[in-house]
Amino acid sequence: MLMKKLTKVSAMFALCGFFMLTMLTSVGSVHAQDLQGHNVSSITISNPGPYGPDTCKQGYVWREAIPSDHVCVTPDQRTRVAQDNAAAVSRRNPTGPYGSDTCVQGYVWREAFTNDHVCVTPDERSRAAYDNSQAANRVAR
Repeated sequence: MLMKKLTKVSAMFALCGFFMLTMLTSVGSVHAQDLQGHNVSSITISNPGPYGPDTCKQGYVWREAIPSDHVCVTPDQRTRVAQDNAAAVSRRNPTGPYGSDTCVQGYVWREAFTNDHVCVTPDERSRAAYDNSQAANRVAR
């Protein structure tokens, strides 16, 4: 009886994994090639990994500043990006010169991708630019 339940659970996890992989490969992504305006080199992947051409080298994960952001960064940096996203509303001045996209004093737009107006510290914006510049070097080949 226990084996039958474990088999059903294993099958369910396998099906969920297949579904998630299918979803990830069917949505748009921020590829290194899409970041030309952000000082990122174009790359060619001849043998994509388990997540397609966006598979990160070991030690890196997708940044996910937005769900389709597949620039590879360290796990700590992805956590920081998620924290910045969560704090975005508190860092805006809706009556400023850029309307609801205006950052409060001390914060600037992150600009990890086109129209990324999440307000972050200048150091975090520099980090996003650096991560974009290293995108081609962090993809599994």
